[in-house]
Amino acid sequence: MKKKRIMVVEDEGVTALNIRSTLEDIGYSVTSTVFTGEEAVQKAADDKPDLVLMDIVLDGKMDGIAAAGHIQSNDDIPVVYLTAHSDSKMLKRIKSTAPFGYIVKPYTDQELQMSVEIALYKHGMEKKLKISNDELEAKVKTRTEELGKTVLLLGEAEQKLRLDAETLAESNTALKVLLKQREQDQTELANNIMSNVKHLILPYIEKLKKNRPVSDESDYLALLESNLNNIVSPFSAKLSFQYLDFTPREMMVADLIRDGKQDKDIMEILHISLDTVKAHRKNIRKKLGINNKKINLRSKLLSLTK
Repeated sequence: MKKKRIMVVEDEGVTALNIRSTLEDIGYSVTSTVFTGEEAVQKAADDKPDLVLMDIVLDGKMDGIAAAGHIQSNDDIPVVYLTAHSDSKMLKRIKSTAPFGYIVKPYTDQELQMSVEIALYKHGMEKKLKISNDELEAKVKTRTEELGKTVLLLGEAEQKLRLDAETLAESNTALKVLLKQREQDQTELANNIMSNVKHLILPYIEKLKKNRPVSDESDYLALLESNLNNIVSPFSAKLSFQYLDFTPREMMVADLIRDGKQDKDIMEILHISLDTVKAHRKNIRKKLGINNKKINLRSKLLSLTK
């Protein structure tokens, strides 16, 4: 194991030699022995010892307390004071330098060894604690930066989702308007076709048929009438009975017949007489063009809504 290196600052030569000898006997290496505060500051900067044993009263302009302050500030080297003085003013100055120990002269070798070992241990633990704190701060800083980036990304994603939702809502609204308009256009187109065929074409076909056309012309008229009915049938199948000139009451009766209701049921539901129901049936068959024909009325009504 590498020996700990200690610098001794003592202006009394004999005392300095005794300290050096004691430290070497208990297993430490003494880097140098100096006698003034100015030398101590310079040697500490050059040799970088693990510990400085500092006498407080020194020759020269800089005493041990001032020298210890420089060494600890500039080189982060622990200092243990050696002194025979302990007045309150000096103690106040000593505390301001946060020393790692304080040995009052005269002292024993065991006291010196204990103070040195405690100071070295305390300084070593403080260094480890500082390293741990620095590593922790670095991790916290890194984690904080990562969290900040994550929060920023989440904020951007949330903003994008909000914009997408707004765009989708606007698109849905526009689509609903377009679909509604399309349905209205289809209904209007169907109404126009139905109306035009019914009022502008079919009456003339009926007139032509009444004029007793020759056989070929009759065939052509029948074919024309059939084709027109085929054209308008997809529209009429999707339209209400109102487009067949049904009265409101006839529409109600037709709906009930289509649903499978019998005349007695219709009479009770609509609170009308049986003769009235039969009269409506007759009018409906007539308007559907199946009067006096063997065609089931309900089947005909169902065919119009398939």
